[in-house]
Amino acid sequence: MKGRAVKSALGLLLAAMAAACGAKSDNISVGDASPLSAFDRMPVVADRVEMPGGGDLVVVHPERSGDKVTLKLSDLADDLRIVRLENADEALIGAGQTWITGGRIIVYSDGVVKQFDFEGKYLGQIGARGNGPGEYSIAPYDFYVDADAGRIYMVQYGATKLMSYNSDGTFAGDIPLAREMPKGAVRVDTERRRITAVSMCFEGSKSRDEVWEQDFDGNLLSSVSMPWLEVPMDFSNEVMSDIGSRAEGFSYSVLRWEPQADSLYAYDGSRLRPVFTASLNKEGIHCYSRFGSLYMFVSYGAPEQVSENSYVVPANTPLLVDPVSLRGGFCDIMVDCIGEVRLGGSWINSKSPDYFVMNSSPGAISSWIDKSIEKYDISGDELKKLKDFQTTLDEDDNNIVIFGRWK
Repeated sequence: MKGRAVKSALGLLLAAMAAACGAKSDNISVGDASPLSAFDRMPVVADRVEMPGGGDLVVVHPERSGDKVTLKLSDLADDLRIVRLENADEALIGAGQTWITGGRIIVYSDGVVKQFDFEGKYLGQIGARGNGPGEYSIAPYDFYVDADAGRIYMVQYGATKLMSYNSDGTFAGDIPLAREMPKGAVRVDTERRRITAVSMCFEGSKSRDEVWEQDFDGNLLSSVSMPWLEVPMDFSNEVMSDIGSRAEGFSYSVLRWEPQADSLYAYDGSRLRPVFTASLNKEGIHCYSRFGSLYMFVSYGAPEQVSENSYVVPANTPLLVDPVSLRGGFCDIMVDCIGEVRLGGSWINSKSPDYFVMNSSPGAISSWIDKSIEKYDISGDELKKLKDFQTTLDEDDNNIVIFGRWK
């Protein structure tokens, strides 16, 4: 399939797509720095371009980045937590997708959805596997928790309705969606009975609104349609937004399996406005996101087949940009609440874009610590810190979730 040209003024500002790009050299720690001072030590990697319709567009130039930098997680995220999930039999989980929303940790694992509070207490299962009311036969795509109203909302793949549950996970009824949602996310005001939704739109479909607002009866109140954001009818593409974690406004972007020039957009209540893109000169899968106050660009390697009908696309080192100073660079993260251990690009794949989230078994974390000690020749107080934490890990325990909200 051939990619279509971008039908907007943005297309005039973009070069061709980029190949997988990475950092230039080994890690350089920025030490005990706040995000602002950390980025002050990085080069200016972006320009600011005034847009014809108002506002400006930050254009990052990956080739301007200096050496790859390792940033401390505590410098980038607030309220870091290490949560050991309750170890009761009914609470046990394996590897799975994890959401942080409304004071809940929600995990889809082994075909069911389980929820925990921020202390790791098991709060029960949400719905059940199956084809009946409140049941799901495939993995959920997104969750939104309205804690004040005691409601949990789940979005399925190819959704025509929003599934709602009480805080204990029991089914509370379906809400019709004003538009079909192949992949998407929502923000819900239960008291006002209002839903704001974002969706990936398929080419040629009747549901061609990327953003809309509706009531609980399925009546459309407002919408934004941008035809150049439509994608082929292929569920390999992804919609990316932080709609569920912001009181107003949010970002929107599409990760395309078949890439084309594009940007990160910001919704201001009436339109999607391009705010961040990259100057690219080669083809390649890439995407844009917002992590707290920072913009993120990442390119991907060639798809790798892992089974007959399944592929993975390895992420390269993410490039972070401060949109105020226009400084940034390729960044790895040190999870310093554990100790001097580093993550590659996997931290960008959170189902809750406004949070750093890592969900792992105690055994996997212990192995990760061993590899970090060997690779980075850790010694002294940092080695003791890691070893002390490692002694608290029991392979028979439930998973550990480490998370914090991006600053």
